[in-house]
Amino acid sequence: MTGHDAVISIDGGKSQVRVLVATGPHRQSGVGAGMVYQPGEDGVDRIVAGVREAAATLDLPAEVTGVVAGLTGIPGELDARRRLAAQLEALFRGPALVVEDVYLAHAGAVGGPGTVLCAGTGTNVLAVGPAGRCSRLDGWGPLLGDRGSGYAIGLAGLRAAAAALDGVGAATTLTREFPGAVGGTDLAGLQRFYRDPQVVARISGFAPAVMAAADHDDVARTICAAAVDDLATAAAAAAKRQGDAGRRVSYSGRLIGASPLFRRLLADELRGRGLDLADPVSSPLEGGLTLLRAAAPYAQLVERLRHDVDGIETGEDA
Repeated sequence: MTGHDAVISIDGGKSQVRVLVATGPHRQSGVGAGMVYQPGEDGVDRIVAGVREAAATLDLPAEVTGVVAGLTGIPGELDARRRLAAQLEALFRGPALVVEDVYLAHAGAVGGPGTVLCAGTGTNVLAVGPAGRCSRLDGWGPLLGDRGSGYAIGLAGLRAAAAALDGVGAATTLTREFPGAVGGTDLAGLQRFYRDPQVVARISGFAPAVMAAADHDDVARTICAAAVDDLATAAAAAAKRQGDAGRRVSYSGRLIGASPLFRRLLADELRGRGLDLADPVSSPLEGGLTLLRAAAPYAQLVERLRHDVDGIETGEDA
């Protein structure tokens, strides 16, 4: 890739899809609707619709050297993933690589050997060594994993508030935020809460209230400390499995950088495990450009991802 080739980076999540077109130093960016899986669909059409919406606001080049799409809601089926890549290639007139968002997050936040904590609604952890070998942890979703995530913090906060209201848990200021978060404490409100298809996002949306209360509320601080321990444990495990990844740990997502107290607790916990927390170098969108440039240590990693279109399974090393 030369300095003036046109390349496209796509960062797709549940709330929005962002598209970055880079031609040399020139940058254009657009935003489209995010993708939430609906029953009976593989998500390809919904993802492409969000990308088209974002791309419609941009002056697209006649052709591009490469496209990379890092998606939270990446289709799990191989045929669907190939179909998605083909539609992106037709849209942008260039070869497309579809990967999980944690790869863009790593290239953006770390930009070299090290470990990234991709922490938002969910949790994904990736350690990459200097030769491009990597280890990935979590990504199991809210029922099986997402340890230390916004969902985990939000759920623990809501449960603690409910216990306090029942008089079986410690008193907490979170009880003041509880009715608004769940839509009321009456039966009708609780039924609407549980029936809401966005219930995971709503639960995760309570995490900022828990984190804001942590500097004066013992219950909230205990919840945050538990999440910090989970994230530090995951980072240490990934770094240990990828033994040449080094001490550096950075982060992506809306969780860690949102609270100075939370970040400080995490830095202290990582330091106790022989790891150093660093602020992100850049965004996942810029990370996509780093992947497309095939700079070390990502050249070998991208080559494997291109040939292994199934990607790397949760809990696997590559």
